[in-house]
Amino acid sequence: MAIFQTVAELGSFRQAAKVLNLSPSVVSHHISKLEEHLGTPLLYRSTRRMSLTDAGLELLAASQRMTAAAQDGLAAIQRRAKQPFGTLTIAAATPLAQSPYAEAFTRFAQTYPDVHLKIQLDDRSVPLEGSTIDVAIRGRTKELDDSSYKARKLGNLQFCVFAAPSYVHGRPKPHTIEDLADWHWIQSSPISWTDFARSADGTAPERTPKIVATCNNFALARKFVDEGLGFMIETYPLVADDIRAGRLVHLLPRAKLRPIDVYAIYPANSPKDGIAHLFVDFMMNQAWAAEHSFGLR
Repeated sequence: MAIFQTVAELGSFRQAAKVLNLSPSVVSHHISKLEEHLGTPLLYRSTRRMSLTDAGLELLAASQRMTAAAQDGLAAIQRRAKQPFGTLTIAAATPLAQSPYAEAFTRFAQTYPDVHLKIQLDDRSVPLEGSTIDVAIRGRTKELDDSSYKARKLGNLQFCVFAAPSYVHGRPKPHTIEDLADWHWIQSSPISWTDFARSADGTAPERTPKIVATCNNFALARKFVDEGLGFMIETYPLVADDIRAGRLVHLLPRAKLRPIDVYAIYPANSPKDGIAHLFVDFMMNQAWAAEHSFGLR
């Protein structure tokens, strides 16, 4: 139909062939095949001139509408590539609502104002299969469990152990994970005490501290810590400013807890030029991540 439209609008097989970068015989062949398919002539040909039949006039109008719609669609895709738009649904753990992690979402939104960010925060691993989630940001110490999804490692996050000065005051200074067995633990992560201890020195602990509260929300767990109810273990960037300012005490600054790997997980059939890939690339390539203590290395 596009070849027919070009011939009809130019009034010449030879000119149409030149515009389409085809040979005149190929152009004539396509027109003949189209007429054969429709069962009616579309063009009257003579040695001096060419004219359209009634069917040809009707088909030309339909073809022009089709071409215009296709051009509009292609232009829309090109505009989308230059300035992406649409809804991007992201699943992440509740600590990512806190500074400095929240700045990642803010800067993406500022860079791509036509993208509607829909962020779902939950410390449970929400199943991705059958969901509308475009990208999930997850930390793992074991293999990923979303086998039908692709994953790109963003980096890793270092844990630290901290408490409020009011809780630390009067207690003997701890030097190892084992020294915390007599303290009170505000548990905000699903990782067990044994896994934490093994990440520090590779051995299983003989004793476990008393858990005084378990929260699947960082903000609430942090409130318990601020009130002096016990210590907490979380990623260092979340509390770095408070430790530097003296609002929190870093209990084991020399302990090197094994960092947790952080992945961006997205559907395997996610378009490479879609906004999910755009977001992951954005997270991977931002130099400001290190400058603002995003915590990924």
